[in-house]
Amino acid sequence: MNTKQKNNARPTDAVEKIIGYSFKKKQTLITALTHRSYANELRKQGFQYNNERLEFLGDAVLEIVVSDYLYRTYEELPEGIMTLVRAAVVKTTSLAEEVAKMKLGEFLILGHGEEKTGGRTKEYLLANLYESLVGAIYLDGGMKKASEFIENTLFEKIKMTVTGKNYTDSKTRLQEIAQQHYKVTPTYTIIQESGPAHERIYVAAVHIGDKQLSEGSGSSKQKAEDAAAEKALGLLDKLTEDSHAQN
Repeated sequence: MNTKQKNNARPTDAVEKIIGYSFKKKQTLITALTHRSYANELRKQGFQYNNERLEFLGDAVLEIVVSDYLYRTYEELPEGIMTLVRAAVVKTTSLAEEVAKMKLGEFLILGHGEEKTGGRTKEYLLANLYESLVGAIYLDGGMKKASEFIENTLFEKIKMTVTGKNYTDSKTRLQEIAQQHYKVTPTYTIIQESGPAHERIYVAAVHIGDKQLSEGSGSSKQKAEDAAAEKALGLLDKLTEDSHAQN
């Protein structure tokens, strides 16, 4: 365990201050921060905690809280649009963005291997951390406290998504742009698979014609392709801005 992990072996005031919640059971916070890679390295010493079960719980809590907010706040939105908005807000890149803003990745408790491969900045690990924290807060403080955390971190993004109508999925938006401007349909290729069967990580590349635009990773092929498409959209937006600036 490196120095950073030693500092994170116990819940700190910094973590609780960032998330706006003080845990009654500090072990719950430690578990939320602990990745499987760290637990696996210490298994022989009887260490068995990791954040996967809390992530499972947090995913369910997150879905109901966001769904409830959409239903009560946007009475004019049909079911299909609410589904798209929710998917846009709780997707991997969105949750990872919020965790990165809070700089919570530095508090992840990782194994040496995951640490060396940049685990603190991997989108899927940051998104998993968000969900595990939601699950931990729910378990320790109930639905009200978990809802407050989600409200503070995601509700503004929901408003922006609805107002800007930014709820079409990334692959669909990229396809529309590619067909409109380049008269071709983007293609996706899985260029890498790694990790054990229970924690598989995929890397996808997206191409327009013969040109590769970007790569993205995720815990499924679909998520990897979505991440690649989103990065490609960001690249195309930048190219458009640069072109307008030159003109």
